[in-house]
Amino acid sequence: MATNINNINNIITTNKHKLKIVPDERSVTEVDSVKGGEKAYKINHCSQDLPADWQWVKLDLFDKETKTGDARHKINIAVCKKHQVKNFRALLNSPWTHFRRNLTEQEWSAPHYELVKQTRQQLRNAGYRATDIGASKCYLPGYRQGKGDTVKDLSVIKVNEQQDHRYTVILIANTHKMIVPLKGDRGYLTERQRQHGVIATGTANTILKTSVGVRLDDVL
Repeated sequence: MATNINNINNIITTNKHKLKIVPDERSVTEVDSVKGGEKAYKINHCSQDLPADWQWVKLDLFDKETKTGDARHKINIAVCKKHQVKNFRALLNSPWTHFRRNLTEQEWSAPHYELVKQTRQQLRNAGYRATDIGASKCYLPGYRQGKGDTVKDLSVIKVNEQQDHRYTVILIANTHKMIVPLKGDRGYLTERQRQHGVIATGTANTILKTSVGVRLDDVL
């Protein structure tokens, strides 16, 4: 079955809004997990109904190949909330049976992890192969970019697309689900990013809400 963002969006119900892919390449705030060097000339950006106080979230997918050539995928997650950026990590190389490690029975049956299980099962029921679905809890950055403490109630599911350099990540924060397409085609990544193992990237901004405006005296 061809894996694409429209299929996933139809399979998975997300909060109040369907995924809206912005048709033009618009500039957004850039926070790269690889610093320095030139900027990519294309921005992979979509609009999502993000959690309260989130301005945007940026995902960078890394592939650290092993000596045997096997993929070793990990994701850097940068979340901007109240104009402060926080970074998280997710490792996507373990089988699904390892996902619940270090979770108590009560945690495993809590709403967040029930939603993770449900989302993964929806993808499996739709015909996606288990080998094309990666899932991980998220972690704080550790020493030398290693794995730090587990961040409960923040998880990711990654789906490999058939088109080269394309992936879809479902980021679940508490019970809020966001679908972010990642692209690694020509122009989306800098040479420096590629040298550091970044293979795809994507950014989601909050859906703009209509407003009647504010009074100057209320904000100044």
